[in-house]
Amino acid sequence: MKKIWPWLLLLLLLIIFCVWSKKDSIQLNTASTTATAVKTTPLLAIDSRYIEFMIAQKEHGNTLNGKFTNIQQQTVLSNTCRAAASNLMIENTSTNKTLLGNDVVELTNKILPHFLAHYTQGQIHYSNQILKVSGLVDSYEAQHEMQRLLNTSTLASQDNSSVLSTQPIAFSITKDLQKMHFKGTFKSKEQMNRIHAKLPQYASTSFTQDAHRVDNGAIAVTEKILPHFTQLYTHGKIVYQDEVFVVSGMVETEEDLALMKQLLSTMQLPVVNHTTIDLEAMKARKAEEAIKLSQLEAEEKAQKEAALSQAAALAKQKAQETAQLAQLEAEKKAQKEAALSQAAALAKQKAQEAEKLAQLEAEEKAKLTVQAQHKAQAAKEKITQLLQVENIEFETAKGSLTPKGKETVDKLAVILQQYPTIKAEIAGHTDSDGSAEFNQKLSQARVETVKGRLIARGINAGRLTAKGYGESKPLVPNTTDANKQKNRRVEINILGE
Repeated sequence: MKKIWPWLLLLLLLIIFCVWSKKDSIQLNTASTTATAVKTTPLLAIDSRYIEFMIAQKEHGNTLNGKFTNIQQQTVLSNTCRAAASNLMIENTSTNKTLLGNDVVELTNKILPHFLAHYTQGQIHYSNQILKVSGLVDSYEAQHEMQRLLNTSTLASQDNSSVLSTQPIAFSITKDLQKMHFKGTFKSKEQMNRIHAKLPQYASTSFTQDAHRVDNGAIAVTEKILPHFTQLYTHGKIVYQDEVFVVSGMVETEEDLALMKQLLSTMQLPVVNHTTIDLEAMKARKAEEAIKLSQLEAEEKAQKEAALSQAAALAKQKAQETAQLAQLEAEKKAQKEAALSQAAALAKQKAQEAEKLAQLEAEEKAKLTVQAQHKAQAAKEKITQLLQVENIEFETAKGSLTPKGKETVDKLAVILQQYPTIKAEIAGHTDSDGSAEFNQKLSQARVETVKGRLIARGINAGRLTAKGYGESKPLVPNTTDANKQKNRRVEINILGE
């Protein structure tokens, strides 16, 4: 009987294990069934992986981090920044051709110029299939425009930006005789420097910067009255605070008082004038003027007596000089007649030489003009022949060249190298598809791309002018696809030497 117990215990454990395993199996099957019931998206959407990236505005410029499908997606964003005169530094990125996200790159490329123009401390972040925009925007209109741009796409997006609140600048200028001090709070050092440039060299300065401060015209007002304040006031103060312009202090005359009053009456800002007459300074000035007047009268009397004595001596000297002058004039007359005769002969000779020189210069100029025309015509013919066979091709609706387009530009560089003195205009044109603003920017981006590649191939930048005309100069009406293709073009116009 004792030998049976171990077998019974083992059998009991086996039964418990089987029941437990069956229970887990039932739970797993139930979960699987539930998951199948609630799944509403295709299998591809669940298994697919998407790109992730972040564009951030920093003190040293814009930065890009993230994961992309290919390098072209990064290049599109970089070119858009460059077209907006803003660099994009790629800090930490990678590529994986299995990642999805071309549509969000297109949307980002669409909002990026507006973001660069109106946002500070901003970010464009795409993660978990949501495009988020954050940062400080300079106006409610710019914020609404960003929301409108985001709503042009069906992609999930969030606008987390906030409008930058601003305050007016504030400053004061204090004068005490020959001492002046200028202090205040400004948006930038440039604002402070405009006022500082109108102060005398002995003035001291202290200021702070606040990026949220704005100038509502107070700097222009201060620039206008500051020279008069520095010159006319013995003691005084100019204060701009809470959008009110206050001038106080003392001047020496009624004329000075009236002048400042007249200047302040023309201002558009709220102005308070507390200027008064400095009676003590006016009294001291009048006493000083009386002393100076007495000194001037004494000096004038002494100068008059000295002048009379000197006049008598000069009269005697003049009589002697008159006799000498008559003799000298007779001699000069004879010399002048001889000089005139010699000058006439020299003038005739110079006229003949100048005529020959002018003739030679005209012949040389005509020769150079003909040579320049021949060079320009030869260059134009080669370029025309090249562009009749090969167009300068670009990526659709982008400023980047196709491989064939790059080859054509390289051939164009070879022709321009053959004529190193010829100058040319790179003119970009589009069809009428899309907005006029987009077409203008697209044509300008394309000609800048062509110019940049020509410069990279050794063509001097001073020889090239890049001008985008958008849809303003069609060759034919934009009524058919064939006509639109003719209107999408880049032309090379020879400008001469």
